[in-house]
Amino acid sequence: MKFDNGVILSYTKLRTLVLKLSYPLRGATKWSLFDHLTTCCLSGHDPRMGRRISVGVLFAVLCFFTACDSSSSSADPDPIAEVSSSGGGDEVFSSSSVTDKRTSSGESSKSSSSVKPDSNGSQKSSSSGKKNNSSSSEGGVVSSSSSDSEIICNDGDLDTLRSGLYIIYRKCENGTWVKDHYDVLSASSSSSSDAHYDMTEQYYCNGSLDNCENMSDDYIDPRDQHVYKTFLYQKEKNGTYLYRFRIFASNLNYGKQIMSDVVNSNDNVVEKYCYNDDEWYCDNGFGGMYTWSEAMGLPKACDSLFVDSSAACKDSFVPPEGRIEKLGEHVQRQGVCPEGWHIMNEWEWLQFSGWSGGALASSILWTATNVTGFSALPVGSLNDGKFESFGMLTLFWIPQEKSESNAMMHEVDSKYQMNGTPSKHLAASIRCVEDYEDSRWK
Repeated sequence: MKFDNGVILSYTKLRTLVLKLSYPLRGATKWSLFDHLTTCCLSGHDPRMGRRISVGVLFAVLCFFTACDSSSSSADPDPIAEVSSSGGGDEVFSSSSVTDKRTSSGESSKSSSSVKPDSNGSQKSSSSGKKNNSSSSEGGVVSSSSSDSEIICNDGDLDTLRSGLYIIYRKCENGTWVKDHYDVLSASSSSSSDAHYDMTEQYYCNGSLDNCENMSDDYIDPRDQHVYKTFLYQKEKNGTYLYRFRIFASNLNYGKQIMSDVVNSNDNVVEKYCYNDDEWYCDNGFGGMYTWSEAMGLPKACDSLFVDSSAACKDSFVPPEGRIEKLGEHVQRQGVCPEGWHIMNEWEWLQFSGWSGGALASSILWTATNVTGFSALPVGSLNDGKFESFGMLTLFWIPQEKSESNAMMHEVDSKYQMNGTPSKHLAASIRCVEDYEDSRWK
């Protein structure tokens, strides 16, 4: 068939096009779009009969693009560009077109996804776009988010929000909803769709806790009584330790949760984000996510300024006696870690450089060995109010800045690990290391 613009479209190609367009309808109805087209243009005919009319179907499709959708024009988006599938053994379906975004810290996706294999081995990715009030279950993970209109409120107003296994109680402060406290739902009041991930094997090394030779004593944060598992990372030569330090086996989870569409701005309170605005993720190893200034215990202005470059970005951190560096490769900067602990620095990350990402990664959501006991979880990050790369990678802040608006970060995925220098405004994870003597800290 030849159109006015000279393009020749065969019946086979045209039918293939229509079938591709009809794919999203199959989950909701037994009729394909091929059937609906026939019904639209051949009113009164059984769509199953339309399947047998090869020539009639061709004209029905043309009718669909002309008579049935008279409002369409050549300026409309190409529908094929919005519905895509990838071939191979496991099909991956995306609920919206996804724009990849690359930073110097690695590749990340503009839309967040919560990925978990279903019973057929396929994976479904749920992209985060505009927030709404509904909760949905995707591969066993429940996401709940509030609409943009919910950030507009009157001071003193109270609200409740269902989020997975939690009821979150919020109050309005300065025209914005903030979490006040939350209750955990009982098993009898929650359905199977409320379930999050099973975290039983979070700290397993090579498939068992018995293989985690470096596990150390649990640590209780005196500020909020949160309990952290820890492990020792050490290297010995001729009976002498070349290095030996104790690390949290999960991401730091300290501070007041704020919603993803709220910019942290209170320099008197430690503010954190939880993946999907769901407290469960903060409380179960994924930890809080912090902007660089928040992680380092600096004023918010330092996300756009060099530290100590002005009164707005004044650093109150006082190094121990004999030290002058406040940021650097060997600096043990407390930041928002508990007293006696510091944010993992570049030199400490370098000691893991001989391992693959999988050696540092928990088997939760990843195919990994976790032989080191680091137990990293792929929580991704928060960028400009949108959660990115959940299930793909995790990012950790380092106490070093590269420019007024960029700082150093370490990235771990199931295969690799690397450093990068993204925007300080990005919200990412923190690992805390117990303080020790290091003569290289200037």
